[in-house]
Amino acid sequence: MLTNRRALLAGAALAAAAPTAMAQEATRLVATFPPGAALDGIARLLAEAAPRHGLGTAIVDNRVGANGNIAAAQVARAQPDGRTLLFTIDSTLTVNPALYRNVGFDPAALEGVALCGTYPVVLLVHPSTGIASLDAFVAAARQRPLLYASGGNGSPGHLAMAHLGHALGLPAGALEHVPFRGNAEAITALLAGQVQAGFIAISGGAAFATDGRLRPLAVSGPAPIPQLPEVRPVAALGHPGFDLRFAYMLMGPRGLPEATRRGWAALVRALFAEPAVLQRLGNWAVTPDTGDAAEADRWITEASSRWRTVVQASGMRVE
Repeated sequence: MLTNRRALLAGAALAAAAPTAMAQEATRLVATFPPGAALDGIARLLAEAAPRHGLGTAIVDNRVGANGNIAAAQVARAQPDGRTLLFTIDSTLTVNPALYRNVGFDPAALEGVALCGTYPVVLLVHPSTGIASLDAFVAAARQRPLLYASGGNGSPGHLAMAHLGHALGLPAGALEHVPFRGNAEAITALLAGQVQAGFIAISGGAAFATDGRLRPLAVSGPAPIPQLPEVRPVAALGHPGFDLRFAYMLMGPRGLPEATRRGWAALVRALFAEPAVLQRLGNWAVTPDTGDAAEADRWITEASSRWRTVVQASGMRVE
């Protein structure tokens, strides 16, 4: 009886410890955006697919704040054993080091794992402005300052408008930034007419840009997006060479096992070829551009050079 009782107790102890052990063995995808955003949605698609591709259990851990710096710092300090990865927008690595006096982590402590899709932003104006084209927008900004909304200092909307002003040679003060706490608040302010314009990421539908509540003028990327097929790129509207897209990146602490980098890059390629996933990406206005670790690192290097110039020229700074 004593032996049986000991066996039962040992079995119970193992059963109780099993969830903890599984949690410790799971790969943690540290996401820089909250649940509900496209970034979180893609991270969850990756986590769900991981077991099917021989990468074991993966969980999404949302660590929001400081334009991705909080999550990046956590991953940069992690052991490079492949169990902790960062899922973020490239601006965490390409913009923040130039924008923040102290990002709280060493960007060199992180390395690329995979490029996981790209997306543009759309220039929108409130109909009350009377602005109906990109040329009219530029002309109006030269005459009087235009207020524009973004999801916060250093957000894609802030960066895109600063880049547009720099590329088109608009004078300082022509575009006046009004930061909000996230894309949703920026859209709400624009819909209410509290600001005149905004470069907005079209995710999860674009009804406000098609039903007359807001007027889309141009797309920042090289081609129209499915939600707004009639809206032309900035480059096709008299400004050749303008191509501004943001990328979703899978990163890890430097020194990851090569098998980890290859395995996750292969998962991204396979996942982004599935019809159901392509449909989800299309709903988020995400182009299924993929790349391995080397291509992810190359994207970061090239984008860092561009954004450093834009940040310095615009005078953007976050303490």
